[in-house]
Formats: sequence, structure tokens, C-alpha cells
Amino acid sequence: MKQFISYSYLILSIIVLSGNCAIAQEWVNPIPDESQIKEAIQTLQLNNTISTDNETASFSWHDPITKFPEDLFKFGVEVFNPKNIPTIAGLAVLSGALMSVDHSTSSPFYKSYQTSSSSRSVTKKISWLGGGEFHLIVASLFGGAGLVLKNDRAIRTALQIVEAELVCGLTVQLLKRVSGRESPQSATTPRGLFRPFPNWGEYARNETKFYSFPSGHLSTSMAVLTVIADNYPESSWIRPVGYTALGIIGISLAARGWHWFSDYPLAIAIGYAYGKIISGRNQLFSDDQKDKSKLSVVPTYIYGPGLSINYSF
Repeated sequence: MKQFISYSYLILSIIVLSGNCAIAQEWVNPIPDESQIKEAIQTLQLNNTISTDNETASFSWHDPITKFPEDLFKFGVEVFNPKNIPTIAGLAVLSGALMSVDHSTSSPFYKSYQTSSSSRSVTKKISWLGGGEFHLIVASLFGGAGLVLKNDRAIRTALQIVEAELVCGLTVQLLKRVSGRESPQSATTPRGLFRPFPNWGEYARNETKFYSFPSGHLSTSMAVLTVIADNYPESSWIRPVGYTALGIIGISLAARGWHWFSDYPLAIAIGYAYGKIISGRNQLFSDDQKDKSKLSVVPTYIYGPGLSINYSF
């Protein structure tokens, strides 16, 4: 608990204190024309819209629970959709190719983790960023900022992060119990055995023997990243920064002996699919239903990753 509080404080400090407080200011223009005024208003006034001028998206507080069955159903439809056969085949080929070299690709990172105390310390902190605790902290930041600033988009993002964590986490846990693949730290063969449908009691007693495929950390992280990026399409830096972070998290998980690199393609695909299903459900309403708040909170990356609080006057 003490370690969790310390990490939480560190992450909260990085996100909150490094965020910009962008306060719109007036300036004097001797001969402003209509196009200049319109451009200035669009630049300085961020409201609760999701990227359109006339519409805003809705949410319900119970969405993470009540939309759970719908998310699972839509995911199943996508999996069995014939148009996705090339994608599924590509994932199978990529996973197989990575599996053939799993031992040689993961061993250097695993050995470094075992022999270097500094490597262990850094690796543990990085891998923690891919876990559910960090995702819930991010959701709390969005939700808290949304409540304080009365910003519906931030609140909706927080709820969708929780929803993504729940539904994606459940799907991955079920697949782990179907595949039963050994993790590197418990491998009895160079690439880890698959023991399909292991006994649930044995699984609970020794998870590392069965939980490797696919990666829950990367799957849920991808779902959360997709939700945030889709809710803030104007913040173009989110995806490249997020994908880079996912790569680093993936290396840290391999270094700890939790996953092989071949555990990742399917995990990332599952997370992306759920992120798109959840963020794509946003319903649009007309102007008379739109929140007119001039306060907003959006992700930013100027002095580091953070939340930008904006107010126009």
C-alpha cells in the first residue's frame, strides 16, 4: 500500500503539475475582420464538443456496467465478421513469426533484469504504468477535473476508461485460461508450452505457468489509449506518444519474465477493438442540448504529458 501511494503521488504530480494552464488573453488588432475574429474564437475557446461545431456526445454514469454486454456482443460480431479474416490471419502469422524467435528476443531483457538492480527498479516502475491501478488513476484525474470544471467530455472519458478496463480485462482473462501458455519465468521449453484449458484451481495456485497469452497489460493499455485519443481527436500527439509508451511497457514486461513478445499482437488488437467500440458509441445531440461551458480540460504535451485547463473570457 505504501508503494502504491508513492507511485500514485508521483504520477499525479507529473500529470497535474506539468499540465499547462492556458488562459486566453485579449489583444489589440487595429482592423480586425470577421475571419480573424472567428479564427481567434476557435483557437481560444475550447468547449465540451468532441470535434464538431454543432454537436456534443452523451454518456451515462452506469455505462461501464450496463454497456458491458453490448461491448462483448459487438466484439464477437467483429471477430466473426468475414471482412476481418485478413486481419485475423495477419495477426496469426505475425504471432507465429514472433513465437519462432521468442527465446532469443526476450532473453537479453530478462537476463538484464535478473542481474542489474537498477534495471529491476526502472522496469518495475515502467510495467506498473500498464496496469489497472495506473489506468484507474488516469480515469480519476479525468473524472475529477470534469466534475470540478463541469466538463462532460472529461467525465465521459473517465467512464469509458473504466469500461475499457473492465470489458477488455475480462476478455483477456478468459483467453489466458483458454490458452494456458507458460510465461518466460516459468517456461519449461525455450518458447513456453501451451496447456489449453488448465484446471482453474491449478491456475490460481501457479498463474505464471498459464497466464502469458495474451498480455493483459498491453491489451487494456491499448484500449485506454484508444478511448482517450478518440475523445480528444484535436490532440494529435496522444497516439504517437501513447504507442511509444506501449512499446516501452512491452519491453519491461518481457524483461520481468511475464510475457513473450508474441503475446502482444493479439493483445493490442483486442485493446484497439474495444477502444473503438466504446468510444464509437458516443451519441450526438443538437445545439439546444449542448453544454455551453467555457471551461475545458484536454490532454497536452508541451512541457510533458499533462492536462491543460482552458478558460476563455
